[in-house]
Amino acid sequence: MADDFSPEGQLAQAIPGFKPREPQRQMAHAVAHAIDKAQPLVVEAGTGTGKTYAYLAPALRAKKKVIISTGSKALQDQLYSRDLPTVAKALKYKGRLALLKGRSNYLCLERLEQQALAGG
Repeated sequence: MADDFSPEGQLAQAIPGFKPREPQRQMAHAVAHAIDKAQPLVVEAGTGTGKTYAYLAPALRAKKKVIISTGSKALQDQLYSRDLPTVAKALKYKGRLALLKGRSNYLCLERLEQQALAGG
């Protein structure tokens, strides 16, 4: 997995402009270990470290279900529509991906009908 982050690795070969960074490799290794051992992990890293790819690559390589929770809907959408497809393609990932959002993000037909009947 850490080889994905080497100058000759899958990510560097498949993603134009990708520049491997040692802190990114270290984080990816820690994430892979945490996923493998089913252990919690908290990582703090500065801007430009490459955090997104450092957790996405091990998650895709894990061969098990992994949940990634984001702090905002904007980041969730960015991950799902841009970063995740980029890393998945680079790693030739063939599994399934899903975007899950809370109930408050969807129209409740029952409540809509109640509002319509109430004249609202």
